[in-house]
Amino acid sequence: MTKSDGRSFVATLWQSRVLRFGLIGGLNNLLSYGIFVALTLAGMPSIAAATITYATGMVVSYVANRSFTFRHTGSARRSLVRFVVVNLAGYALNVAILALFVELIGWNALVVQLGAIVVVATGIFLGMRFWVFRGDGTPDA
Repeated sequence: MTKSDGRSFVATLWQSRVLRFGLIGGLNNLLSYGIFVALTLAGMPSIAAATITYATGMVVSYVANRSFTFRHTGSARRSLVRFVVVNLAGYALNVAILALFVELIGWNALVVQLGAIVVVATGIFLGMRFWVFRGDGTPDA
């Protein structure tokens, strides 16, 4: 593989929405998880800690995903409303996972939240890709 081929591969890979979403989501979730750990270790209940970190992460996620991941140029108002809907659904799923596995079953909140991140992020990506930030020329369903 030549240097030019390597650059072409990286450029092609960089065009992947999944990769860009993963990068933004990974950094955002790493920061959010760090805050979640700090809050829970300080004695805050897991659902309250998740609420705080989720709200903070949503602001970062909207700006980064609209401008970087999906490079959306459509209506900011419509995409913001849809973004909030998708993320509220993700938040509800996250809280349900914590309530079931931490509050009812008694599993470790730090471990459960790691698994919840993967499940919720997958659903949020699909919602963003196919509804929130879809191409401007796509008619609403």
